[in-house]
Amino acid sequence: MKRKVGFILGLVLLAVVCAAIFFALDYAFDRNDFLRQMFNGPASRSQVLGQLSPDDPNTIANRETLMARISMFLFAGVTMMQIFALYVAAHVLGNLRKSSEPVKIRLKLLENADIFLDVPLYIGLFGTVSSFLVMTYSPTSSRLIAYSSTLIGIIFSLALRLLLNYPLRRKWISELDGEAK
Repeated sequence: MKRKVGFILGLVLLAVVCAAIFFALDYAFDRNDFLRQMFNGPASRSQVLGQLSPDDPNTIANRETLMARISMFLFAGVTMMQIFALYVAAHVLGNLRKSSEPVKIRLKLLENADIFLDVPLYIGLFGTVSSFLVMTYSPTSSRLIAYSSTLIGIIFSLALRLLLNYPLRRKWISELDGEAK
């Protein structure tokens, strides 16, 4: 029961942090040229596309800015999903670490929990495919989303395997070998 409450509290905290990040990105998008240019392309494009007009949302410049904002939120959403997957996988492996089951069963459970270590890769792939949908409207930001979501997924999956899975598996295999002698 205590573990469930801790897990749910962690999820709530993660949701609050994610909401704060989304609001901060929205705020920064309007006030920071560097962030806006990351997703919208160089500022010199506005000379070609026309000026931003608060009166007419149908100008090309306004549409490009809207797509850049959507791209930024897509990127942030994919990144937050990967952080969520990292949290869930760490929680599952932590529960296995605290388990009082025999070592053979813990090793089987760890093998069964292997899917949680690959979820960041799948979310990165989702981000890459999503970026292809954005490519029609915002080629600059779609490349950023594609490369970075895949990279983050690879890094998170590798970190889970190297920092959590490998030491745990090694420890339990050593314990199993010690029991056999």
